[in-house]
Amino acid sequence: MELRHLRYFVAVAEELNFGRAARRLHIAQPPLSRQIRDLEREVGTPLFERGSRGVELTHAGRAFLPEVRLTLAQAERAQRTAQRAARGETGRLRVGFVEAATHSGILPDVLSFFRMHLPSIGLSLLEMDSAQQAEALREGRIDLGVAAGAPIDGDRFLHAEPVYSEPLVLAVPAGHALDGRKRFALADLADESFVLIPRYSGQALHDDIIARCRDAGFSPHVAQEAAGWYTMVSLVSAGVGVAFVPASLARVQRDGVAYRPLRELGVSLELVAVWRRGEKSPVRERFLITLRAVGRARPRPTAARDR
Repeated sequence: MELRHLRYFVAVAEELNFGRAARRLHIAQPPLSRQIRDLEREVGTPLFERGSRGVELTHAGRAFLPEVRLTLAQAERAQRTAQRAARGETGRLRVGFVEAATHSGILPDVLSFFRMHLPSIGLSLLEMDSAQQAEALREGRIDLGVAAGAPIDGDRFLHAEPVYSEPLVLAVPAGHALDGRKRFALADLADESFVLIPRYSGQALHDDIIARCRDAGFSPHVAQEAAGWYTMVSLVSAGVGVAFVPASLARVQRDGVAYRPLRELGVSLELVAVWRRGEKSPVRERFLITLRAVGRARPRPTAARDR
């Protein structure tokens, strides 16, 4: 039983005239009559009573009609669902993300777009550092990551695409000597204790900070490592040390912390989208398109001139 047979049946049932039904279907009347007879043979009972004045539905035909309409509607729904899935408008996506993707505003903007324009896509969000995202992608536990720099040793099986960057600024305890200084240089931090991002959490960022400090003539004394930026700011507030944090964090008011720009540092946090090589996913591509657009459009916090 083919869908076209069912469509032909509905047309004849609604027109109760083979000629009108044929014109509606844009086919000749004899082939339409043959198709209806084939359908009746397959169903096993006559569906129409044919007479000189036209046709009428049999009792079986009247019972058959609503079921056929339901079948055709379900077939059309299935077709639309498949087409939407192919366009990346429905489905599920598991996304790993670093904390910086939230306070930068990138991930919240993407989620707002999906809730408004693509509500049929289910998003599962899992906060994890870049190394954890690489492992989760390798094991198939997530479909996409938003990481702080490309994961270590990820080139063999991952594709990484930069989507957003922002400079780092210096976070110091409120009342710290540097908080009141109009100007200072990176070398002025030589005797400070640092709260630093661990290397496993962001290799490129960690190494860039260490390299800039060494260029300024010192190796930073690391009092504490912290993988989360909010944790780092909390430790700064407690007086554990100073820290280099993303400029977007300066918008988050935290008692006991002051933020100072330091252009001499010249280090930026790079957010990258990461996914497995060779895998195709319309839903992931839809998310990437949105992520790229948000990354291009969102204003970058700037490391303003040192006071």
